[in-house]
Amino acid sequence: MPASLLRVFFLALGLLGPQAWAQEPVAAPLRVVGFVYPPFMYPDERNVPAGPMVEVVAEALRRMGQPARIELLPLARALRQVESGEAVAMFTVKKTAQREAQYVFSSEPLLMQEYVIFVAQDSTLAFRGDLGVLAMSSIGVVGATSYGAIFDAAAQQGVFKKLEISSSHEANFRKLLAGRMDAIVCSRAVGVEILKQLQATGRVKISGPPIETTQSYLMFNKAAATPQLVAGFDHAIRGMRQQGLLGTGRKARPGGAN
Repeated sequence: MPASLLRVFFLALGLLGPQAWAQEPVAAPLRVVGFVYPPFMYPDERNVPAGPMVEVVAEALRRMGQPARIELLPLARALRQVESGEAVAMFTVKKTAQREAQYVFSSEPLLMQEYVIFVAQDSTLAFRGDLGVLAMSSIGVVGATSYGAIFDAAAQQGVFKKLEISSSHEANFRKLLAGRMDAIVCSRAVGVEILKQLQATGRVKISGPPIETTQSYLMFNKAAATPQLVAGFDHAIRGMRQQGLLGTGRKARPGGAN
């Protein structure tokens, strides 16, 4: 290149300034938490978060170009961390009036699941849709958990006289198997998976129809999440759903979605 052209070239670089050659800033990783909830989310053999819901959230964030660190914690701890802002968001969480007053939810649901009544195989307890029949039965639930509007409303109205609160669904099933409670309310898919892990599938049955089919979402800390972040996540989930990549328990397809 002639010297005169070289001078013009380097002059142009000087006029543009160093910012013209700087890389686009990389967004700081978001801390997103979930909880152990097989078969939807669980630690794999390397103790790395795995499962369909982990893959869905990770893929949505990847499509947004948003780095993130996903962790699975005990349920109560995950709730505390998203409340304090130590974590920006938590999945999968049902909407309630109390939570919507405190947090921001994605508009697009991540998970739909049926909540049912599990009882011992030889139980005569027969649920046919009326929660009143459970009024005097000892019923296992997990603390700080919503079971859908129908069950939650009945609990708030004092329909159930013997609710027994445990720290996990597995703990409830162990109590049911030991004859220490009459029934458990749980997601059908989660209950079936836990019974497989406990090798107790034949010892427990589902009584009656589902109480309700619920939807669960990504829940954001209001102060930590921008409107753009929430809208971007919804856009990514909507696109995955339109592509048929979003399901509720099937093995994830290539690319990190399911």
